[in-house]
Amino acid sequence: MLWAPRDAHMGDPTIIRVGEEYHLFAEQSPASWGGDVNRGFAGVRTVCHAVSKNLFEWEELPNTICCGPEGSFDAYSIYHMDVMVHEGVWHMFYTGLDGGGPGQQQAIGLATSRDGLTWQKHPANPILRADPRWYEPAIPREATYQEKDFGRLWFRDPCVIRDPRTGRFGMIVVARDTRHHPDVRGCLAWATSEDLVRWEPRPPIYSPGRFHTIETPSLFEHGGRWYIQFMTAPHWGTPLLMTDPYQDAGDFYAVSESGPEGPYLRPPDEVVVAAHRDVRMGASRTVAGPDGERYFYGWLRLTPAEGDAPSRRPWKQVLPPPRRVRFLHDGQMQVVYHEGIERYASPLPSPDLRPVSAADHWRLDGRWTGKRFDGPSMVLSTTDHGDVVFSAHLRFLRGERAGVVLRSEATGSVGWQVVADRRLQRVEFGLLGSERFVDARHWTQEEQLDLKVVAYQESVEVYADDRLMIHQVRHRETSGALGLLVERAEAEFGPLRLMRFR
Repeated sequence: MLWAPRDAHMGDPTIIRVGEEYHLFAEQSPASWGGDVNRGFAGVRTVCHAVSKNLFEWEELPNTICCGPEGSFDAYSIYHMDVMVHEGVWHMFYTGLDGGGPGQQQAIGLATSRDGLTWQKHPANPILRADPRWYEPAIPREATYQEKDFGRLWFRDPCVIRDPRTGRFGMIVVARDTRHHPDVRGCLAWATSEDLVRWEPRPPIYSPGRFHTIETPSLFEHGGRWYIQFMTAPHWGTPLLMTDPYQDAGDFYAVSESGPEGPYLRPPDEVVVAAHRDVRMGASRTVAGPDGERYFYGWLRLTPAEGDAPSRRPWKQVLPPPRRVRFLHDGQMQVVYHEGIERYASPLPSPDLRPVSAADHWRLDGRWTGKRFDGPSMVLSTTDHGDVVFSAHLRFLRGERAGVVLRSEATGSVGWQVVADRRLQRVEFGLLGSERFVDARHWTQEEQLDLKVVAYQESVEVYADDRLMIHQVRHRETSGALGLLVERAEAEFGPLRLMRFR
């Protein structure tokens, strides 16, 4: 359910479909290095490989490539990669770092394989470097907000596609566009090729002038439109003014109606997965499945938040189960619930709920209805639950806030809550008894919605009408009561559905 390589910390993953199998590749560093991706692993990072039939269960295969010898372009480290199979040959495009200059100087390398198991680096490496005609050669002091970034050349995280109209290959790469102010130069460089080895640098295809840095981009086509998906965060310095007022970090996307070279426009809701202040679900991408479906994946960062308990896992990042991708008629992209997760859970009867206080106004008439306008009110289960899928249809009769409770103490003073707030137009994940939310997502519904929470160990997924709104991590409560909540509201809760993970 939360997969990671043995004895290693996983970095950015890439998954491709080959025949009836899915193959995962990811940068990794030894567990003995503590999972610190910024120091202490010079020359030791490798790329792992795993295979799956269903994106849920993974079999680890031998590692693929490692850092090069001293003096090579990838001697210091290896970053994010992309893999393509063309004419029977597996091509891995990856970022190499040489450690030269004041910071790692990044370039793109290529490794190939006939069977996906034995790999050789191409003798022409690096096959692509940043062209100074368009791309910044070094981050200036003015735009340095993390000292480790000063003087670095940004040119990493390749993604390769084949344009079906021309047959030509295209590559996007993280770079910085010299045409913009240094604080907002984040862009995606573009290069083209006829043979996947010789690449012609070109001007950027996505350069919005809004971000200091864009990371882990991917490019794919669906329904005649092209989508760029990428990750960014404000720790580089530039405030991120997103379409969702509660989000300032995470995974975002843009859409082109005119082919892979753009132009790419910002959709009405550009947020793929919420990540208020701290990126939890990151480096996300999609992979093509059968029948034209696409599946969403990325790493889940397990670092405890402030005030949280220590992590019980040796890994810093894991791969959670996949989600489906839904495309709306206007081209908008949404990540939604994948019912395949229920293969690993067993249905339970509707929970037996009781009001926390005799003063709470709750009634059961086929559906639970709760009312309180001067504060919060809860009904909680009489038994504890740990790892579950818990869902309820919620209909507001009047008022502001209502939702579900998980892993609560019997008094309702400690635990989690997932609340829909009509006044502030948001769905939020927070802690019982706290006025501050942990994470929140803009929500435009007015009267009713389906709320679903997938709680598996420290992973917390929040869905509204099957759309993934929030993916967070909580290291404290491992089990407790579940239930329903109203606050300054009267609301009706439809049939409750409960499943327990085996």
